Amino acid sequence: MSALATLEIALRRDRAYARLADSHVHRATREDSLGIIKGRDAITAAWVSEDAADITITTDLGEMIAYKVKGLKHSWHGHRWVWREEGLVMREVVIEDRGEAKTAPHVHPPLGELRSGQGQYDAGDKAILPLGFPESARVIADWLHRAWNGRAFNLYDQAWLPALIRALPDATFHFEHAIVGEQQTAILWRVHGHHASGRRVRLIGSSVFTGNADETVIDHAAMVSQLAGEVIDYGALP
Repeated sequence: MSALATLEIALRRDRAYARLADSHVHRATREDSLGIIKGRDAITAAWVSEDAADITITTDLGEMIAYKVKGLKHSWHGHRWVWREEGLVMREVVIEDRGEAKTAPHVHPPLGELRSGQGQYDAGDKAILPLGFPESARVIADWLHRAWNGRAFNLYDQAWLPALIRALPDATFHFEHAIVGEQQTAILWRVHGHHASGRRVRLIGSSVFTGNADETVIDHAAMVSQLAGEVIDYGALP
């Protein structure tokens, strides 16, 4: 079991928050679809607010884990990605779909409601991938790009995709990072789009592929929270 998986279990099940002092650098950040928490102390405070819960690690790829949490009121799936500096976590991205709207003091600063263009970017056969994206994950990324950005829903038979496109018709998916294991490939991605209300929404998603099956987690509650905010009227600003 990886150090990340062991830490997750200790934090969830044992509330061993003191371990964060040895696992994270002081300036570490944690990001989810509501924004970014800056600093190890702030990350620790966020953990202290959590209730103790049972947890099962379902995928362990070293610097990325997938897990199922059984809380007091309900259960949910989550994915955690980390980047390290000299062995300590300097950045982590967390995607959890708890099925409940929420607010947080670390919400993203306003994005604005201006559209940079109409629809998704050119949906050719090849995805636009960042530097360092593993070449061994390109086949999956290109396939997802055709299905998601090209709207070829027949290539990806999952109900969440057309539902998300109905909510955000101009949604564009961007691939950020991937980890390839012996039997599984995990891909971290983001989606940006506009709701019918004009509100701009951005979400983080994570998918773990095992053969032809995948487990995808998106924080749907974060979209609800973002849509609850007021649309910014830039014409009214001083």
